[in-house]
Amino acid sequence: MLDIKFIRQYPEEVQRCCDRRGYKISINNILKLDEQYRKLLKELESLRHERNKISNEIRKLTVAGKQKEISKLIERAKSLPEKIKQLEKKIKNTKEKLDSNLLLIPNILAGDVPDGLDESKNTVVKEHGKIPEFDFKTRPHWELASNLDIIDFEASSRLAGSGFYVLKGNGAKLARALINFMLDFHEKEGLLEINPPLLVKREVMVGTAQLPKFEEDVYKTTEGLYLIPTAEVPLTNLYRNKIIDVKELPKRFCAYTPCFRTEAGKHGTETRGMYRLHQFDKVEMVTICHPQHSWNELEAMRNRAERLLELLELPYQTQLLCAGETSFASAKTYDICCWSPFHKKYLETSSCSNCLDFQARRMNTRFREKGNLYFVHTLNASGLALPRLIISLLECNQQKDGSILIPKILKKYFGKDRIA
Repeated sequence: MLDIKFIRQYPEEVQRCCDRRGYKISINNILKLDEQYRKLLKELESLRHERNKISNEIRKLTVAGKQKEISKLIERAKSLPEKIKQLEKKIKNTKEKLDSNLLLIPNILAGDVPDGLDESKNTVVKEHGKIPEFDFKTRPHWELASNLDIIDFEASSRLAGSGFYVLKGNGAKLARALINFMLDFHEKEGLLEINPPLLVKREVMVGTAQLPKFEEDVYKTTEGLYLIPTAEVPLTNLYRNKIIDVKELPKRFCAYTPCFRTEAGKHGTETRGMYRLHQFDKVEMVTICHPQHSWNELEAMRNRAERLLELLELPYQTQLLCAGETSFASAKTYDICCWSPFHKKYLETSSCSNCLDFQARRMNTRFREKGNLYFVHTLNASGLALPRLIISLLECNQQKDGSILIPKILKKYFGKDRIA
């Protein structure tokens, strides 16, 4: 979340950022609520001061034996406890309302984030690899997978409905090969692998800004725990309410987990095959670092995600997202998208974001430097998400006979050079 002091000092900048993102938020109304809250605090302070002053006067009069004056003061003091109690209740309600409004304000955008509200305004910053050409009619991934009997969409529909898939045989083996390849890559890059819980508390979801803004997009259990929409949530919260020594920074993590999302309101977009899912596998990267280094860390994360696609020999495009497409908690986001020959377009397989101190304030994650405490910066990136990676891999490597060539880097993980 944003520091309320920053909002007071730069209300126009915060309002402009909300407007650029397409969020209908009145910063002026929030500041009025903040002013009301501070006014109530002063009233409470005044009442408590009066109560203490009367208590001190009563003690002095008691020593002096002036009973008549004491009685008058006691009469004055009788109404104070109830007034204080009512005011404290009003303050609590006002503070809760203020905090809930502050949690709905998005992060401030970086200066180079382009204007725009949809993906058509994203800026392409890099293209790599040659788009494959075929001398036969290309098939979509779901047809290729069905013919090779490696993904069973019919079975997943019977088991759980739409938005799921069943990998089988070489399909399951391919997913496992990709996961192991990516985890090994990140480990060699110096990231510490974590195996986190898939269920987390509400305050953990609030910490990384999935809640309260995106409540309808996440699954909640009857016990009040939430299924993680991404490993970013538990990884970033590893140091929730902690103070880190500056010498321990940066902390870089990776994790493989299933991810769970309701995809509320998104079912009108592409749904066939592995495009829009309620459950999918992903390897995630998270960095917790010193504020001076977060922009370099963002470029390093982006570089790692791009190199994974280069090693897999898949053509990709990197986009700098426009204001309306940049995630709520992020100041700047790159999307890295790999090519789908069937749809003749790039599909997002990694999103790399710098959240600055936005999440750290919500989690109360700080570091100590020269005796002072400061909020850390947090970053996250997919490294990589499997569904659209598998789409690209199947479609880009399809052969005329319907078989799929396995990229060289994956052969030692997969065990053979093609799926047939």
